[in-house]
Amino acid sequence: MKKIFMSLALIGLFGMYANAQRNQSGIYLNYTDFNNNRLSYASNTASEKNNIRFHEFSGKDFITVNHMGEKKKLFKNEIYAYQRNNGQVVRTWNRIPYTLSEQGNIWIYYRDVNVSRGKGIQIERKYFYSTTGDGEIMPLTINNLKHSFPDKYLFQNFLDAQFRSDTELSLYDGFAKKFKVNRLLETTVAPVAKN
Repeated sequence: MKKIFMSLALIGLFGMYANAQRNQSGIYLNYTDFNNNRLSYASNTASEKNNIRFHEFSGKDFITVNHMGEKKKLFKNEIYAYQRNNGQVVRTWNRIPYTLSEQGNIWIYYRDVNVSRGKGIQIERKYFYSTTGDGEIMPLTINNLKHSFPDKYLFQNFLDAQFRSDTELSLYDGFAKKFKVNRLLETTVAPVAKN
């Protein structure tokens, strides 16, 4: 009984720690920091010692950090990414913010952009990808994927058959709990054997 109680207590503590990590905001200065989950200038909503302003809506090229009473500006092209209080990671590439959606064989990101539709402007979600966590971010299109994975991969053979258009690349597989394009890559990324 005592062992069960201790196990439940440890699980509860781990859950609280994981939730606290998710509710933190901060900056990943480089890809290594991201891999090690090491946030710089980390803060949570309850703390007022550290305050981070991302300036996403105003489009500024920098992030303002109030850290221990000192105000700093960090340029977005000099950091790897930042994490919002809700756990979302936003990676900056060429001064443009991309929200990380999934890490897999390809890393999938999205951006909400204003698109002119008839008489008005609507917000449309556009998807992007990189082949590595610190690689170039490109639009998620069938043509771009074919260039990223040359003919020697089986993936090339299945890409056109599986996806009829670029918009289908952003479909999510609820059963596999990942984007369908990453699921296809998992099953077909092995190189074709040479005869």
